[in-house]
Amino acid sequence: MKRLLLFLLLPFTLGSCNNDDESRTEIWTIAPEKGVAGITMGFGHVPAYIVRKGENATWETTAARIEGFTFERGYQTTLRVRIEPIANPPADAPDKRYTMEEQLSRTAAEMPVDPLTLSPECEVLVASERPAGETPSYWIRDLRYGDDAPWQTISGAIEGFDFTPGHEYRLRIQPVAVFDESATTDDAWSVKYRLKEILSDEEKASEGLPE
Repeated sequence: MKRLLLFLLLPFTLGSCNNDDESRTEIWTIAPEKGVAGITMGFGHVPAYIVRKGENATWETTAARIEGFTFERGYQTTLRVRIEPIANPPADAPDKRYTMEEQLSRTAAEMPVDPLTLSPECEVLVASERPAGETPSYWIRDLRYGDDAPWQTISGAIEGFDFTPGHEYRLRIQPVAVFDESATTDDAWSVKYRLKEILSDEEKASEGLPE
């Protein structure tokens, strides 16, 4: 009877094992330019590594911070990365810690992939007026969540878009990672949004804007 009970419980015991709950190492290749990744909460994007996690893997973006690694534009770097779970992280915080265990190679290289092919295109509604005291910025609705999604702000001009007060726009935009050659800070990367298409332009007052 005990042997039968053990046999019945075995699949549930094995199914409870989750590799994401255990630390492990992976070989990552970091591309010589950055792309963008979406933030965890709300609408927005941040500069991100373009990585290939394994020799035969496809390129992807990650907003992970790799402790011990300093990114240098123009150099492709292969690392051994230790990935450790973080117990009970806040809702808007990473659930894993990434640490460079060893730098395996570093070579001057051209980009192996066009960063724009990894950058999402976003459909947004732009309100007929701008937030007070913030220029340039826009009230937007992230249309992934429907036409009644909450209004929120994005800062910075949308390149290629001429805003006219009193008009409500439906746009397709794309985030792009930009390197500032003249920057004197440690990280010269930022994200800008570029207009891909004006889907509609209606002369009207947007409703429900925060006061």
